[in-house]
Formats: sequence, structure tokens, C-alpha cells
Amino acid sequence: MKTLYIFLIFLLSINTHGLEAKKYQWGNIEATWIEDNKLPLYNIVIYFADGALSDGRNKGETKLMFDLLQTGTNRFSLKEIADNLEFYGTQSSARVVHEYSTYHISGMSKDVIPSVKKICHLFKDATFPKKELKKAKNNIVNSKKSVINSHGQLANIAFREINLSGTPFKNPVSGKIKSVKRVRSRDLRKKLDYFNTKVKKKIYISGPKNVLNIRSVLENDCGWSVDASFERKVSYKKPASKGKVHFVTVPKANQAQVLAGKFLRNGEFESFEDLQVASHFLGGGFTSVLMSELRSKRGLTYSANAYAGRQKDYGRSVISTFTKNETLVELLGVIDDVLKEYSSKEVSNERLNKVIESLKGKYIFQFEDPSQFINELLFFDHIGLDYSRLYKFTENIEDFNAKDLKDTISKIFTTEEIDYVILGDRSLIPGLKKAGYKDLIVHNYTKFIK
Repeated sequence: MKTLYIFLIFLLSINTHGLEAKKYQWGNIEATWIEDNKLPLYNIVIYFADGALSDGRNKGETKLMFDLLQTGTNRFSLKEIADNLEFYGTQSSARVVHEYSTYHISGMSKDVIPSVKKICHLFKDATFPKKELKKAKNNIVNSKKSVINSHGQLANIAFREINLSGTPFKNPVSGKIKSVKRVRSRDLRKKLDYFNTKVKKKIYISGPKNVLNIRSVLENDCGWSVDASFERKVSYKKPASKGKVHFVTVPKANQAQVLAGKFLRNGEFESFEDLQVASHFLGGGFTSVLMSELRSKRGLTYSANAYAGRQKDYGRSVISTFTKNETLVELLGVIDDVLKEYSSKEVSNERLNKVIESLKGKYIFQFEDPSQFINELLFFDHIGLDYSRLYKFTENIEDFNAKDLKDTISKIFTTEEIDYVILGDRSLIPGLKKAGYKDLIVHNYTKFIK
């Protein structure tokens, strides 16, 4: 064990000093580079300072635009684009959240120039052919309809919408069936033009130094305006409210999905270190409190997870688990008892230290992959945190004590403010009401996908 601990400290020392982020200003675009010569590979992430919140009534439009960039341009068909990217071994993908979007490119460093030229061509000349758009929309609609076969996924979709109700983040970034069906090719071209000419961009790169030669390609070939400066800023008011219990009905479910958590407002989500320690203690592994109480001691479930994290303008705490229909009421009672107990009592230093050491080991290994590391840097820039918080995470949690744990759990899992979402067969409702959940709010699952 001592040898392993020394190795982990050594690994952390290598990574936090070897993966030094260097900043450049390329015109109006800030570039962040991490030199990585272990393999002749590169990773590039393009950050756009807007996301799904730019969608009007056509929710899901931004995600569709980024996902369909490769379906055709004025010069090349989908097949020709795919063949060209495959020839150079180029991998690309997009990610859209409410506040921002990213486009990721990776491949062999010797081919970075032609690969990025092709990606820039897509940004400049994508046409979103009607045939390909129709195919994509049909796939999305079919996927949303088939979510009835994945109750865990459906429960997460419903919980997000309920938990984020009253905020700009309520709608799924992929939209719903009705909004996706409305999207047309000209809507996607207009959206792409908006991101090219209006939205601020940043570039994050890992790889050998020659990868920095992409600067001229990005400046000249992508069609990005030098005046693009828009950054999504969010203003909303979501006051504290009493938590409610929601039941989402699905037919013939032989078990119940359970999610519980709270929307975190300003003053509740800023310390990401505290959030990670508290959620790891509650549901971060087999020895966590919820796993011990729900699985090991009572056999009510196979797994139970807890998570608490933040975006730029809000945070969320979530507990997720499932159980047999006949043990649903018991499981809800245990979750409530666990949260009340650890919101009011301090654990032993020995128990807390085990949690902290476990989290340290888990955290260190994310530095192994520079592509993951640049995504962490991107996120820290987005939420406005200094990189030192990332480098010194394991050091910063050393001072986290039992009182901090109690106070954090009571803040992010405030029992009076937690929303519960239960997804299961309608036959469970009478038993829940009999057990005291008389103010149960009932939803049909179709509400969250149509």
C-alpha cells in the first residue's frame, strides 16, 4: 500500500508539472496548449461560448447543427467527407450543453493541417442536405420513442426537467419530438452562421509543438469572424422551495427507478471540492453510505450513486437508484433517514479520511490522458476558476473535516427541498399514498419526450 501511495504522488507530480498549460492569443481567439510528445497524436477542442440556450422554439437545433456538420457541403457529399477524414485517421465529435458547445478533433500530428482544413471547410460551407436531415430527425424521433425500453434513462430525463423547472436549463439540449420535427435545413445554416460570425471561441490543444501550425488554418479557412465576441450569460431566479414527490408512470414496469436531489443556487455550488467529497461519501463506490445501507445491509438494490456538481450558473445534487416494486416505500425511507442522519451528525475522522484518500486516488488518474486534461482546463475557464484549484485538488481536500461534511450534506441535500422522482407502474401509487406520500404529483412518461 505504501508503494502504491508513493507511486500515485509521483504520478501526480509528473502530470501537474509536465502538463503545463501555455496560453497564446491568436487574433481574437485564446489558444491553450499542453505539450505532449509521448505519441505522435493531437487533440483539439474548439470551445464556443454559447450552447442550447441559443435555441428558440426549435429546441435541439444547436445539437442537430453540430452533429450534422459532416453530412454535406457545396463541394463534397457525406461519403466524400467521411472518406477524406478516414484517410487521415481523423476523429471528430461535438458536445452541446446549455451554456456552451465544443467540437473535438483528434488524429495523427503529421496530418493535423489537412485534417483541420477539412473541418474548417465543414464550418464554412456545410449545407445540411434535406435528405440527411430527414434521416437524422427520424433517428432522433425513433430514439426518443424507444426510451420507454430504458427506464433508467427515462427517469433521468424526467428528473432533469422536473428538478430544473423554472430555470432556462429545463429543456433537454436534444429537444423533444415536436421541436425536432420542426427543424429545417435553412434553420441549421442560419444557426451555423450565428456560431461562425457572432459567438466567441477558444481553442484547447494537446500534442507536439507542430500542432500549433493550425493557427493560420483556423484564421483563414473556417469562416469565423474576427469580431465574434458573444458569450452566453444567464439571468434567472429560482427561489428555494419545498421539495415534492413526483411519480412518472410507465406501463408494466417490474421495478421502480428512484432519483432524488436538489437544484443548487448561488452560494450552494461554488466549492466543487466540497461537493465531490460529500457525494463520494454518500454514493461514490461500494463502501459508500448509500451502498452500505441500501444494498449491503438490506438488499434493496444492486447500486446507488450520488453526485453533486456545478455548471457556470447553477449546480445539481442527485441520488439515483432502483428497487423492486414491493420494496419501494422501504427504500425511500432509508434514503430519507441517511440524509437526515448525516446532515445532523459528524462522522469519525477515521471514516472521513478513508473517503478522502479514496477520492484522491480516483482524482489523480484523470491526469493520465492529456485529452481529458484539456477538457478540464476548458471547463475551469468556462466557469471562471483558476487552474490552481485543479492542480491542488488533493491538497485542498486535506483540510476538509467532519463538520464540513455534515454542513455540505445538509446544504446540497436539504431534506425539505429535495425533489423525488419515482418512475414505475401506476399500481404503485396507492401504496405510496397509504405510506404518507399523499401529495404525490403524477405524470405520464410521454410528457418528457413529446
